[in-house]
Formats: sequence, C-alpha cells, structure tokens
Amino acid sequence: MVTREELLEQLGDPCTNRVTERLHRFLYIRDEILQKLAREALNEDWGSDFFALRKYLAVQVPWSIEQGLFTKGAGQWYVSAGNLQTRYGTPLYLVIEKNRIGGGRQPWYLKEVGSQIAAPLLPSPPTIAAGPELPRGAEIVMMHDHMLGDNADRVLFLKNTPPVAQMCAISGAIQWSLNRELQLPYWYFGKMQYLVPLYLQSRENITQMPDLIAPVQVNKDNLLVRTVLAPHMPYANARVSVHRHDQLPPWLIDTWKEHSRIIHTTDSEED
Repeated sequence: MVTREELLEQLGDPCTNRVTERLHRFLYIRDEILQKLAREALNEDWGSDFFALRKYLAVQVPWSIEQGLFTKGAGQWYVSAGNLQTRYGTPLYLVIEKNRIGGGRQPWYLKEVGSQIAAPLLPSPPTIAAGPELPRGAEIVMMHDHMLGDNADRVLFLKNTPPVAQMCAISGAIQWSLNRELQLPYWYFGKMQYLVPLYLQSRENITQMPDLIAPVQVNKDNLLVRTVLAPHMPYANARVSVHRHDQLPPWLIDTWKEHSRIIHTTDSEED
C-alpha cells in the first residue's frame, strides 16, 4: 500500500519554481481529464492549455500528500482537487493509480476526476499555507539589474529615470502598499510569499489595476525583491492561495482574463 514517504520521495524537492514540471514527472495527466475537471468545477478562466489549473494542481496535490490528506482503496489512492467544487458546492476529487500507460515514465496516472467517486473514504482538502509575518520597518532590498534592466519593457514609464530614482520609486511604492495591507499571498519556491501591487503613476483608486506587481520574499532582516511583473503575470501563483478565484482582487481577475490566452505552460514559471 502506498505511503506518504514514498509519494514525497517520488515528488522530489518541493523547493522549485518549476512546479508544473514536477507534477508531470510524478503524475500522468491526459488533456481530456483536465477538460473534465474544468468543466465540472465552478466556472473560471484557467487560461491557454489550462495553464493556471495545471499550476493549481501542481501545488494542491503535493500539499495533500505533505499533510497526509489522501485516502486509499483497492490499487488506488484519492486526493481532493484542492478546494475546487461544483457549481452546487460539492467537492471534486482525483482518483490516482499506478501508471501503466504513457510509456510508464511517471509513477502515477490520474485515472478519473469528479464529485461522485467510489472511494472507501473521501479525503479532505489541504490547508492553504499561511504567509510569513512581515517584519515592520525591514529594509527593502532590490536586485535592480534583473528588475529594471532585464525587464525594462515592463516599466517603460521609468525608462528615462536614473537607476537610483527608479529603486526609490519602487521601494516607496512597496512600503506604501504594505502600510495599507494590500499585499496578496502567493506560492513561490516551495513556500508562501507575497505579491505587492505598485501604484506608481496614480493612487486615487487602489481598487484599480496597479502599474506593476512586486513579488516580495520575506527574510529575517529584509524584504527581497528580485523582479517586477506585469499585473496579469502572477495570477496562477496567486490562485493557489485562495479557496475560490473570486477571493482575488477584481483587478487581478480582470487583467488575467485579458491576457490568459497568451500565457502558456512554460511562461511565468521563473517569475
């Protein structure tokens, strides 16, 4: 009978930003199974090739295993599909068994999904990890070359601004948003971190889409900012941190809808 330790070993290192690749090395998933899951779940935009759904499962399934929230049957084991539910509020589940198709490269095979599965005991959904405590007054450390040098096209309105002024503007915008608790939790490199909306050109309406997003890594003595993102880019990483997509800010949902068809499985994994 499969054990938690066996599954964790097969999953591999959780400290990675290539979470969808990690899942697909572990679990063989047919496209039609993803289509069925998206069709049965409460309606939302999962993007091209179900990019956001793949990432959602790539975080939620390991969480279920890590938390011991899977049940077993005759040659199968079961996890919840995260916190996904049908339009009637019924939880959705995944049925997983030994992989005997697809060349057998992955140890497991996602056989079935749905709300009505024949499991001896239905599993509970995993607990969504909490974000770290934000240290007050911590220094904001920025990797300027990657943020604004490599990604200058994301901040064209700062193009002709001296580097020090750019850093001061972004640092000030981060602190301004943190003071108003506008940060959003998101999953990155095996743990929960934060996305901070940056209002650099206008702060008259903080319910509107920000100019940029800064992923913030919380360290003991500082807040590290490695890059800045266009507002639609971190949607999939933020989606895993809430029970339902409507719990995300409306501006994030709206900008995702505008860009979801041009985001593909290989995009944004490094962001």
